Amino acid sequence: MSLADLQLRIKTGSVPSPRSSSILAFLDLSHAALGTETFHDPSVLESEQTFSVAFPFEPEEALATAFGDPAIYGRCRNSIRRHTLLAGAWPDDPYPLLNQLSRDRKLPKINRTLLQEVLPGVALRDLTREMALEADRDLRGTKRSAFRNSLATMDGLRDDPRIVSAAFLSQEKIGPMPAYRDGDKLRVELPACFAEVLGRLPVGHARHARRAFELAVDFGLFSEEGPCPGWSVTIMDATQYHVTAGEHASASTADLYLRSLLSLLRHADPAFVPDDVTADRIRRPKRYETPAAPKTRKTDKQPDPLPDQLENEVLTYAIERSKDRKQIENVRRVLRHLIKGGIALNNRIALDDAMSIVRKQCPHILDSTLGNYGSVLRCFLRHTDRLPPWDMLLSRAKDMGIRGENMKDLSCLAKLAERAEPVIQPEDIDVKAARRLVLQARQDGTATKTIAGLRSLDGLRDTIPGLLPDAVTDIVRTEGELPDCIVSNLTAHAKATGYSAHGVRTRIVAVRALYRLAPDKSLFTGDIESIRWQELVESTLAVHPKEMAVYQPELLRLADQIGKPWPLGWKTLQSKIVKAGIPRADNPVDVLMEVAMTNDLQPWQLDREWAWVHERSLRPDLRRKWTRAVANFDALRALPEIEEAGLLPALPLGPMPRVGTRLKNAHFPLPRSFESALEGENKQVLESAHFLWRCLRAFGDYARGDDPLIAMLVAEETLERTMQQQTFMLAQSAQAHVARIRDWRESRVVTI
Repeated sequence: MSLADLQLRIKTGSVPSPRSSSILAFLDLSHAALGTETFHDPSVLESEQTFSVAFPFEPEEALATAFGDPAIYGRCRNSIRRHTLLAGAWPDDPYPLLNQLSRDRKLPKINRTLLQEVLPGVALRDLTREMALEADRDLRGTKRSAFRNSLATMDGLRDDPRIVSAAFLSQEKIGPMPAYRDGDKLRVELPACFAEVLGRLPVGHARHARRAFELAVDFGLFSEEGPCPGWSVTIMDATQYHVTAGEHASASTADLYLRSLLSLLRHADPAFVPDDVTADRIRRPKRYETPAAPKTRKTDKQPDPLPDQLENEVLTYAIERSKDRKQIENVRRVLRHLIKGGIALNNRIALDDAMSIVRKQCPHILDSTLGNYGSVLRCFLRHTDRLPPWDMLLSRAKDMGIRGENMKDLSCLAKLAERAEPVIQPEDIDVKAARRLVLQARQDGTATKTIAGLRSLDGLRDTIPGLLPDAVTDIVRTEGELPDCIVSNLTAHAKATGYSAHGVRTRIVAVRALYRLAPDKSLFTGDIESIRWQELVESTLAVHPKEMAVYQPELLRLADQIGKPWPLGWKTLQSKIVKAGIPRADNPVDVLMEVAMTNDLQPWQLDREWAWVHERSLRPDLRRKWTRAVANFDALRALPEIEEAGLLPALPLGPMPRVGTRLKNAHFPLPRSFESALEGENKQVLESAHFLWRCLRAFGDYARGDDPLIAMLVAEETLERTMQQQTFMLAQSAQAHVARIRDWRESRVVTI
């Protein structure tokens, strides 16, 4: 085969070439460099030696120059050599063609290195199945997989015409390799008599029965045909099977195979497995060595008796309270724990301390059991008058029907009294003690609950003996609480301002905190308009900055609202808005009035230019707030009670420009008729219209609120005058604006 023949075979497709254009170009280059005679000489590709003569690995300078340079020559030589191998011209190296065809068919690669390693000196055409089986038996893991993949690929390519013509492979296929186990052992299948019973086995046993049988054959229990007639498995056989299987796999796998094997044998022939051979006996032999001795209960151990006096009290408690035996046993058990813990039971006992001792005595006790012990102990201690005074009071209050928040308030008072130095007992609470407790509660932030607890305590004075008869709640409350007149005035003011119920409560809480922390409470006199709120907030904030931090914004808002003078028009509008039920978030009065008051404007005196000019002076975030307020103000026109009162201007203030769409020359809003005519125009036209209106306002032709005819605004003499007299920009820019207005005028056929 010559180079010309190779070129022809590549063109016809008989030689596989994924990139035929490059090899054909290299062949054309070789034709030009070597000449026609060499290109058609069949001896050039006769063998690799003759090829190396025509295409030496290290070319001479003249040969390299003929190909252009050494690099191009090297690429040309390698490509021609590869395609010569793909053409099957050299039978000693079949791998390039085989692997190229395997890639084309998406088959596994033929591993040249592995085949030459396991089959040294064997040509692929001489490989037989016997040789392949012998080589395959000694391989393991990935090597066996690669070897088998190579054989399968070779079998898949034997019928290819190019392989047949090159005689790289024989026509006899190797065929599938056997399935080995444990290296090179052949798989053992179940005999027919055992395979028939698989359907009667449990699913898990049936799944592993063949492998369990196979291991039994490997371990020598019986042959591949199965047990002989009359054979039966012994405990020793089963034990040895279990141990050996565990060594091969794991203990859990050995258990699984043992159960599967015994199940298979028992279903095939019950005589194969005696009754005393069970999987549990093999797995746990110690269970069956000696019978388990019955557990003996320690019935001779008696609990320690309680002291005689205490036992008599327990019996009396059981009779008088009709307690059952289990509850009394729990009482005795808890009392024993307390005695062991060193508590003197002849004194009053704090329930929390008692439960702590029980927890120490029984560290593994459940929380539910501990809670049950606490309940029975509380009942017993109360019956025997051993509870501390406050616990006794709370228990009696519970019996009298005090529940919920009232009980929580009373508990809060009890905790505060027990923390006092010295401790204040219920029977010691008079006006002086109550004042101490309320003062401490104000520092803790629990004054409201403490006063409510004192009120609940006052309600118990007539029914619980030992408490002082005089009530203290009214005296303490009037001395430490915000006066009711201020509360009512603040509530009315907040509601008139449009506050919701939650907002009113927030304001009252803030003012109460201010009253509690204020160093000079004499300032809280008179009506709320006469109180110097700003001074109060600043002085209290200087003394209690941390406590006042959360209330400061609301208090400053209150000071600003009360200190702000309300003109009659705005005040009337505010009252009608509140009466109409408009939420405070939608009330525009605060925002608009703050700006309008700088020019002493009433709500009906506002106009669009006022709102427009102010909006232009704001930051983008404040523009959003202002735009929302203007929209809410215009929305008031939908309410008849406000519209008919004459509190609103004749025309709406809006709409304001959308944030981000503000035009450079939009210093004033356009006349409404001109703005309506320009609706839908692009930004450039609108910018030009605002430029024109800005110039005319600067010339003094029009004033605030004017709405001239459109034809007069865009008349030619007006545009010419604007071009000549404007001073806002360069003449070229002004000319562009005027040109846009002319185009718009012509498109709308505006006539004077």
